[in-house]
Amino acid sequence: MKKLLAGLMALAVFGLAFGAVAAYQGVPGPNPEVERTTTPMAYAKGYGQGQGGMMAGEGTPYMGLGVRASNLTETSIDPAEVQDYLAQLSVEEFTNPRGVTVQKLVYGDDYVGKIVGDYDLSELDVYAAYETLNGVKVFLAYEGSIVGFVLIK
Repeated sequence: MKKLLAGLMALAVFGLAFGAVAAYQGVPGPNPEVERTTTPMAYAKGYGQGQGGMMAGEGTPYMGLGVRASNLTETSIDPAEVQDYLAQLSVEEFTNPRGVTVQKLVYGDDYVGKIVGDYDLSELDVYAAYETLNGVKVFLAYEGSIVGFVLIK
């Protein structure tokens, strides 16, 4: 019985060692289908290209539009229309564990956007607007820096 148990344990150790060696195939090469200039986490920490880490390579806002966002069309929207829409929203404000104020924008029962920072909605300007499948995503800026977005359906 002891020899059987010792044999099984030796087989298990050999299998684990051989499996680890077989699984390691070296350093993976670049994926030609996905072009990455920096990681999404770097954008979130503010190390990406553009303003505040929220911009992707070609001047396209990064927040929720994907890494490249190349199939989006920029659209023009009246800033007065955006301000009227913002006036209809309710704001749920909270502070995250890092001490940053986040304002969740709610229209009825639907979550439609967020603002990172303690800003009055009437102070925000329209930075850019993009046509998406769900509506028009409007990026809001304060003094030229993107601080949030709102989705207008």
